[in-house]
Amino acid sequence: MLALAIDFVRRFARNRAALVGFALVVVVIGIALAAPWMFPRNPLRIVGRPEIWPFTTMRYPLGTDSLGRDIAAMIAHGARTTLLIGLCASLTATLIGISVGAIAAYFGGWVDEFLMRMTELFQTIPNLIFVLTIVSILGQKIEYVTIAVGIVTWTPIARLTRAEFMSLRDREFVQACRSMGMGNLRIMFGEILPNALPPVIVLSSLVIAGAVLFESAVSFLGLGDPNVSSWGRLIGDGRTLIRSSWYICAVPGVAIMLTVLALNLVGDGLNDALNPKLRDR
Repeated sequence: MLALAIDFVRRFARNRAALVGFALVVVVIGIALAAPWMFPRNPLRIVGRPEIWPFTTMRYPLGTDSLGRDIAAMIAHGARTTLLIGLCASLTATLIGISVGAIAAYFGGWVDEFLMRMTELFQTIPNLIFVLTIVSILGQKIEYVTIAVGIVTWTPIARLTRAEFMSLRDREFVQACRSMGMGNLRIMFGEILPNALPPVIVLSSLVIAGAVLFESAVSFLGLGDPNVSSWGRLIGDGRTLIRSSWYICAVPGVAIMLTVLALNLVGDGLNDALNPKLRDR
């Protein structure tokens, strides 16, 4: 097990872009974890005069927004919201996608037909509109936004899991498990799933980046949780001042861009490290 872990780290480290992405992700996670200590006050609290430009005072290094709130505090606390929604939404999508894809591929027949048609139905609905509809119905709390994003991002994972399971379900080790009298659930999730996980892990890491964008879009449109700091909400609040105080939109916009870019670079590195077809390149 240790040898496999060392081999994985060695292959991942070959991708310099992935290392840069990983470093950026670590920085964002560090800021998110340290936010309560760096900025112990409520980030939505008005602390100064409106529209103080960045780097004009050490007290507010990234300036203040149109209401006089500290942008640096909102960025730091917004990182917590963004990462929490991204990770939880990705976990939700992964659990749904693996369950649907595994059941469809393993049992086949009408079960496969029904689940795949349901998957295609979800894919025909525009994701952002679907998220906005769910949030409008359930409410604007952070947990509802997380559930909504997870519900609309599981379909690619389900299709990938199904493809992996279909390539493995008739292998000799699976037939041996059946001949030994193992139950279906044990074969599916104890024997086949570990062999199908590498590409699913890669796709799940990319789903986190998509979830970050979805959360930002929902908050930008004013449907995010009003009680937490959010990068998308900060952009939405500053869009009317784009000419006079463009930094209000630019700072969280750069944060979103770098975070999504870093997550995609990490996903690309995971693909290089876990994909057996690319290991020897």
